[in-house]
Amino acid sequence: MKDTWIETGYKQFALFGPKLLNVNKLSNEVGVSRASFYHHFGDMDVFIQELLIVHWKIVTEFNERGKSCKYLFPDFYEFLADYPIPLQFNMQLFHNRSIPEYNLLFIKTYEASAKSFLLNLFAKQFALSMDSKDLYDLWLTVGEAWYSRITKDDLSAPTLQLHGEKIMKSVLRFAKSQVYSTFKIT
Repeated sequence: MKDTWIETGYKQFALFGPKLLNVNKLSNEVGVSRASFYHHFGDMDVFIQELLIVHWKIVTEFNERGKSCKYLFPDFYEFLADYPIPLQFNMQLFHNRSIPEYNLLFIKTYEASAKSFLLNLFAKQFALSMDSKDLYDLWLTVGEAWYSRITKDDLSAPTLQLHGEKIMKSVLRFAKSQVYSTFKIT
């Protein structure tokens, strides 16, 4: 029964966010009493901690499987589209970054995926040759813009990729501009 609570809660968190996660709604969806929830978790804070642990495990598996991607476009986005609920969970972490534990997990998952396989794909896709810290900082900036644009209404591979392409096109155009050379930090 505990696993059913976790699976249902994970999906609810992903789809509706932490603010709409409540025991009554979960109890109705699971089809058991609230007492069962409290028996397994004690309170909502403990339950959310369990969800965050589950998400980290899913991201770890995602990173292992993601190493099979050969290219950022289209391989990674086709692969990512196979993970709509974990992607939406990460979107909730991103949009609720004012909560320190969500911000920490967002950054931890983002960095782990980058180091595991995404930075290599990113560098290869755009022929970037820079030190790893600068590459990661660029990847993080692009990723934050990407998370700001995507919506749960369309998590198809072509749409996810299109957002990435548009952001990088803007970044690369900016990098070649007079403005960038004026503000470039040395």
